[in-house]
Amino acid sequence: MNKYFKLITKSVLALASVMIAVSCESDTWKDHYSVKSDGNESIASLAETIDRIPEAKNFVEALKSTYMYNGNKKTSLTYWDFLNDNQFLTVWLPDNSTITDAEWDEYKSTADDKDHKKVGTEFILNHIARFSHPVGSDTKERIKMLSGKTYGSIGKTQELDGVGYIEKNIRCTNGILHKLNGRIHYRPNLYDYITGASSTNSSILDKVYNYNTQRNGELGTWIANFSKEEIDEERSIKGDINEETGEAEYIDKVIRRSNEILKKYGFIDVEDSDYIVVLPVPEKWDSVYNSVKSYFTYDSTDKVLIPVADSLQKYWSNASMITDVFFNRKLQKNILDYVRSTQYSKLDRIRDKNNFHEFSKPYEPGGLFYNIVDSVKCSNGVIYIKDSWPYSDSVFRRTIKIEAEDGDGSESEGMVTRKRYAKYMDSDSSQHSVAVLDLFSRATSWTLTYRIKNNLRGKYRLKAVFYRYEESDNPQNINFDLKYLWGDRDQVLWNGNKQGQSRKQTYTVGKTLLKPDTVLIGVGGRKDNEVYDFGCGNYESGKGKINLTIRCSSKANEEHVYLDCIILEPVFE
Repeated sequence: MNKYFKLITKSVLALASVMIAVSCESDTWKDHYSVKSDGNESIASLAETIDRIPEAKNFVEALKSTYMYNGNKKTSLTYWDFLNDNQFLTVWLPDNSTITDAEWDEYKSTADDKDHKKVGTEFILNHIARFSHPVGSDTKERIKMLSGKTYGSIGKTQELDGVGYIEKNIRCTNGILHKLNGRIHYRPNLYDYITGASSTNSSILDKVYNYNTQRNGELGTWIANFSKEEIDEERSIKGDINEETGEAEYIDKVIRRSNEILKKYGFIDVEDSDYIVVLPVPEKWDSVYNSVKSYFTYDSTDKVLIPVADSLQKYWSNASMITDVFFNRKLQKNILDYVRSTQYSKLDRIRDKNNFHEFSKPYEPGGLFYNIVDSVKCSNGVIYIKDSWPYSDSVFRRTIKIEAEDGDGSESEGMVTRKRYAKYMDSDSSQHSVAVLDLFSRATSWTLTYRIKNNLRGKYRLKAVFYRYEESDNPQNINFDLKYLWGDRDQVLWNGNKQGQSRKQTYTVGKTLLKPDTVLIGVGGRKDNEVYDFGCGNYESGKGKINLTIRCSSKANEEHVYLDCIILEPVFE
């Protein structure tokens, strides 16, 4: 901010004089700038010109009574001094009629230091930009105000951020003045609004949606907790060393903010970005959070997890809910046909063969952007407010798939496993090849145990995919044994009952290799009871707690079994 207060050098003054002189001779200047026709009144500075406008009385008083800041320090200069300086500026004069008496009282207040900074940033500097910004019929530009906010100037409609003009292109010695038929409302960016850092902006229904007061989710607070502020050494200007602390003091301190959550989901704190954010009303967010967090319930008997269980639950619940909330408008190829959230990945789409993070026909009935109840316009995007939860649990309740050849399986002694490719024919007689784990032992029996990680609390179906060995005349019997590790105690069954080994389900591997064979592993060995209901989850908390043991016993000792993968599939009701 100190650059606002430094006296302009002679070279810059000379350059400004040349710019004005050249502009006076150009046809563009004559077309776009009004000049007094009587020749009796000289061109004045921005401050003097505004002072001559009777209806600008309140604005002038605000300029004269509001002091400028250098970083966090109030200076002795007012914004009136700023507009009398030789820096070349463009000012948009707000219309008095659009500002209430209460607001004018605030804008002209000198009670507290914080009032000066707020009024200066959110009102005065929100109507001032550096350099020349004339308005013509072909104008189309994004103007960055000294408040840091950016607004669109459209010559075709003769508007700035949707506000029209009373008079344009009034020439001054140190800039240009436009008289607005309204005012430019200071809007928080999406980050400021969602985190509650600023609620100055209202929606089209004149409401403010508070995402920080919920007892559970506290979306805004959660996001803000991942923000950290650091001094930008390169852009800051150092002063003397403080003799007491030994640390450098700054003449002009520039703060750089970073946020680990925004790095992953979207830079909604960057002013020149352009996002669409889709959120339910806060009350709906809260109720959905209560539902989602139940899936991220961790083992209450695990001594290692107990200290961090609540933090894990809160983090993954919120992270799951915001997965598809942010849409970068600049990255949408055809926004009318489909939109992709910031989590979309072409590589994931090809690999997983799913349509996660993509929404078709968003503006049509049933679309994500359709049937909104309100919208909030921010300086770097818009929030569409809905009274329902528009997302599916399937985006975070994903199928867990362990590829046998890549999984960390525990083998019985003497067993030999190797990766190979099995060939099979589908129903169209097309031949395919798939990577599998060849299971083999010269002993009469073998076991292979997999630890399944990252399950959520809730219901799952458990499956295993085998391939039949084409040259075998002797079928092999496969048994499954599922156990759940509960806390730091001994192994017990998935439902917490202290029993011996679970009942076995027998699957027979035949002799013809035709297609992959998916086996649904029933609860307790019963095929008619296929849904496992796990009482707690283990998501991103270390080793998995579900143990699946595959046991094989055969009279023949030269038989092979091909295992493709193990699948834990969530049940949606």
